[in-house]
Amino acid sequence: MGEGCKVVLTADRTLMSDYHHNEFVGFGTCAPPNVIPDWLYSWLFFPPIKTKGGVPVAAPYGLRKIEAQLLMEGFDVAVVDPDHLREYLDEAGVLGIHVMDPFGLGPASSTFAAILKKEPFLAQHFRLLLEKPEIKGAKRRGLKIIVGGPGVWQFIGQNLLRSTE
Repeated sequence: MGEGCKVVLTADRTLMSDYHHNEFVGFGTCAPPNVIPDWLYSWLFFPPIKTKGGVPVAAPYGLRKIEAQLLMEGFDVAVVDPDHLREYLDEAGVLGIHVMDPFGLGPASSTFAAILKKEPFLAQHFRLLLEKPEIKGAKRRGLKIIVGGPGVWQFIGQNLLRSTE
């Protein structure tokens, strides 16, 4: 699968942020939508990272480690901001997605979700990432999705990625 196989690496919007250079602000992604409008909440707690041609200037450490190893192995690979996937998926054979808490099962997320009876932002944005038309279209063309990262344990018993939609 080496030469000629383009690999795109990404993460959902809540992970592709620098959290205003304050890692504790990132905990805001664990909360569900609330009285603050979603657009404002997103800007306050997980603003989009700057990009150059859809490539983020910074990305989760795990993604950069995978990118580095794949480049050393001769793969054509790019880390891409989730809002720019359309520009990169046409030639991709593999989409790698970094996850931290994709279903909101972590302690902070599940506590907030139980109190407010809503899906946490981080679970919502992971779901929205997989629902993107460009990902669904690429899957129909044969794109393989590989999920990795600290939250991959949450996929045990899930059937989410097997859908061909």
